[in-house]
Amino acid sequence: MTHEVAAEDEIAPGAVLQDRYRVDRRFAVGGMSVLYRGVDLQTDRDIAVKVLPSRLRTKRLAARFEREARMAIGVRHPNWVVTHAAGSLESGTPFLVMELLEGETVYDRLRYDGPFGLEPAIDILCAVLDGVHAAHQHSIIHRDLKPSNVFLTNGGAVKLIDFGLSKDLGSLEDRTMVTGPGEALGTPSYMSPEQVLAEDVDPRTDMWGAGVLFYEMITGQRAFPRCEGGVQDTFTMVLEQEPVLATERNPALPFGVNRLLARALQKEKEDRFATIAELREALVALRPG
Repeated sequence: MTHEVAAEDEIAPGAVLQDRYRVDRRFAVGGMSVLYRGVDLQTDRDIAVKVLPSRLRTKRLAARFEREARMAIGVRHPNWVVTHAAGSLESGTPFLVMELLEGETVYDRLRYDGPFGLEPAIDILCAVLDGVHAAHQHSIIHRDLKPSNVFLTNGGAVKLIDFGLSKDLGSLEDRTMVTGPGEALGTPSYMSPEQVLAEDVDPRTDMWGAGVLFYEMITGQRAFPRCEGGVQDTFTMVLEQEPVLATERNPALPFGVNRLLARALQKEKEDRFATIAELREALVALRPG
């Protein structure tokens, strides 16, 4: 069964993709995607369909979206959002079919409830690291860890979402891809020094991402906040300055938090934790009691 496009960037309600996934309604619009809610007609499970808007359908962004699909489908882990299928609309616009998540992102929780307690933050970051480790086993670097990319489901699961900036170290295409002029490599406040400098990334890049994520969860503030002077000033801060100690932001935190963050946020990759397992072990050691 084919589908019809009701309007630009929209799938008509009731359309069926790949003779299996019925699209019911649009429920969210982001800067880089449109999300629809639907049903898997074979399993009767709710699904989400992610579409790249046609206004963004350059060759480079379409290729990046398709790479995201390959990587998301290729890694199966409880802490990754499940991606069932991928394809293209008749217009050529690519789409992903994913599990439908009910809940909120870490960004949402911080915005409405403020900083997390230390123990819940440790639990969330451990889950994130487990998902990141699974990706690394497939030579995939997430390289965009931030509060809006960590989803907390109503059932208590922690899910990594949005792999649009992930890099497959095992792919010749990814290893040789050059970012086009003006294309962002991530959100400036969350980019590692090697990303800012357009240098090679590896698993230790995600350690930096985990560090800035943890800092924000337990303090309610970014380790490297946006600067009034613009992106370049933020980049200078990432490259040259140290964040305010977490214990100054939140005096209730143990001093050991500062030591962990100092190691995770070393400017040189070689000075960070050697492995995700080592970072996770240091994190668990911070548990109260």
